[in-house]
Amino acid sequence: MAQTAIKGIYKKGTILPLEKVPFDEEMEVIIVFNRVFFPDEARYYNRTWQVAEKQATKDYKAGNIKSAESVEQLFSDIESSLHED
Repeated sequence: MAQTAIKGIYKKGTILPLEKVPFDEEMEVIIVFNRVFFPDEARYYNRTWQVAEKQATKDYKAGNIKSAESVEQLFSDIESSLHED
């Protein structure tokens, strides 16, 4: 049977999966600690961050990105898009 690896984080005695667990039934697991958790990197382990990161990667690969000639133009574009309704 194929094995499934799921990224997670150990925090205060609890292991939190950071990806969807593809099983509903109880089963035995093996937990491998592969590095130290650094609090200043906590945002990378947040599910919301990971979903946004995957979407940004998908948008980048699809060429769905915007550019601007300057920082001022970028802010102007952002501000004008906020009022488009």
